[in-house]
Amino acid sequence: MSEHEPDELGSALRVLAADASVPPTLSGGQIRRRGEARGRRRRALVATAAVVVLGTGAAVGVPWVMDGHKEDRRPVAIDPPSPSSSAPVPGSAPPRIDIRTKVLTLQPAGGKVRSFRLTMRDDVTAGSAKVKYKDPKRKIPALLSAPPDTGYEVEASWVVELSLPSGEVLYLFADDASGSPMNRSVLRVPAADAGWVYDRLNVGDTVTLT
Repeated sequence: MSEHEPDELGSALRVLAADASVPPTLSGGQIRRRGEARGRRRRALVATAAVVVLGTGAAVGVPWVMDGHKEDRRPVAIDPPSPSSSAPVPGSAPPRIDIRTKVLTLQPAGGKVRSFRLTMRDDVTAGSAKVKYKDPKRKIPALLSAPPDTGYEVEASWVVELSLPSGEVLYLFADDASGSPMNRSVLRVPAADAGWVYDRLNVGDTVTLT
């Protein structure tokens, strides 16, 4: 509200009071004209008071409304996008068996590369094998030189069954120190490491033999 508005309102009130206190010493026409002038001053007074009230309300209300709009304009916080679950984990690599050096190389997601010396024959077929089945303890058929149809079986630990596109099956399992394999489907992992390898190979994984 302007500092002059209270003075204008007070002046108008004082003039109105003064007019009311003056005794009627004029003629009828003069009194009538004086009344009309007084009516005009009253209307002006009412208009002035209305302007003052509206001005005061605007001074108080506008900042409140603007503050409300300011709150509406505040930026909405946006959560950062979650990383894609399909994104590759740095440092991971598919398992690989070097059939020349007889070494299994395995690097789990986010872990370090580890290598294991395998006990296996020299004539293992190269290719991409899929992990078809796994079992912590299982009987493996025809591990030695006996023909497959003899029904010879040996119980093995930490067994991972690998399947080649040709249909050939390889068995990766713990070496129980029972001797060198007599069948090229046998891939023996050091007994101390077989459980670790078993836990990190999952059904559906691809193992490359080169």
